Amino acid sequence: MAHHPNRLLQNIFKSSFYLYKQSLPLKDIKAADAIMHCRTTTQGYDQLRCSNGHVDKQYHSCRHRSCPLCAARARHNWIEAQQQRLLDCPHHHLVFTLPHEYLPLWQFNRAWFTNTLFQACRDTLITLLQDKRYLGATPGILMTLHTWGRQLNYHPHIHALVTAGGLTVSNQWQASENDFLLPIRVVKALYRGKLQAMIRDALANNELTLPTACSTNELKHLHRRCYKKQWSVRIMPPYAQGKSVMLYLSRYLKGGPLHPKQIVSCDTRSIRFHYKDHRDNKIKLLSLKTSEFIRRILWHVPVPGLHVVRHYGLYASQSRVKRNQCRKIVGGILEPRAETGQVEKESLHWSCRTCGEILRRSFTVYPRRRIENSYNKTAAVPPSGFVQQGVQVGTRIRAPDSGALH
Repeated sequence: MAHHPNRLLQNIFKSSFYLYKQSLPLKDIKAADAIMHCRTTTQGYDQLRCSNGHVDKQYHSCRHRSCPLCAARARHNWIEAQQQRLLDCPHHHLVFTLPHEYLPLWQFNRAWFTNTLFQACRDTLITLLQDKRYLGATPGILMTLHTWGRQLNYHPHIHALVTAGGLTVSNQWQASENDFLLPIRVVKALYRGKLQAMIRDALANNELTLPTACSTNELKHLHRRCYKKQWSVRIMPPYAQGKSVMLYLSRYLKGGPLHPKQIVSCDTRSIRFHYKDHRDNKIKLLSLKTSEFIRRILWHVPVPGLHVVRHYGLYASQSRVKRNQCRKIVGGILEPRAETGQVEKESLHWSCRTCGEILRRSFTVYPRRRIENSYNKTAAVPPSGFVQQGVQVGTRIRAPDSGALH
């Protein structure tokens, strides 16, 4: 068994996934396959050699969003990009929760609900903050989707990082007053109204797949009941900067809902992990059957092709010029223009662990396309075990996501 803590989840899947008897969608099978084979021989590798003849291998990463082995570098790159984007001003942290009555409907319509939840939260914040009764300006908004609670339970919700101020139509910076962003009752009511209206229209237009043994009339009755319940929206006090919340959100950007370091013990029968209970802020232990643990991990695999991080208002990609206008007022280093069509050259390299000389690629063994070939017969990929010699002698390379050779 590998000693790296991030290998724990990989070892659990390797030893127990074959016992998991339930049928799974293709995205979950691909996620499990990526977790089990990341940085192993079947994933492919680069054969490295130094000038003194010492040989080593660098196994390839799977780069899957749910793989903890690939998470560190992806998080680092994302943090670097967001630090350039965020304005040097106070930020509010908001959390919008989907009522759990809609969980069965979410399960059968994940892509639709993901887009709709983002749109409802975005429209709520932009509509209210552009209203002159409140801020009267366009804020910067960064949103991320989480689908889990701290016990890996099903809990879809949106985290929103919002500037405590914004740019007016006259290109002036308007700051929030007295650490106040918006009245919570107004936010809850508008958020509920917008999301309910979208669900109602989708049901009327037969755009949603109905859960098993559930009729349209039952869903319409459920929809009416949700108008009467209190919807959960939280607005935190402002932070001096948005960096702390951004760093918190980055933990779950890649690698899945559970950090392997939380796992206390594991075997083929049960998994024990610790979590922080938000109700009393105490660290607690939870034990799950291994099959249930795997089921919960895979339930939270994002829908392929859907962005779970989105930017709006001043933080939208096309608003770089407006962000720099704001920086001239609130301070901060101007955001550089994004260079298109150019890839930054990698200047770092690997050193031999035996003699310290530079390691150079001898050849590459490509990964076995275990799943892709089964569902995509036309994919132009090398066959299993295909070897390509290093074309450029002396090419310096490094692992895509690793900090050390394995």
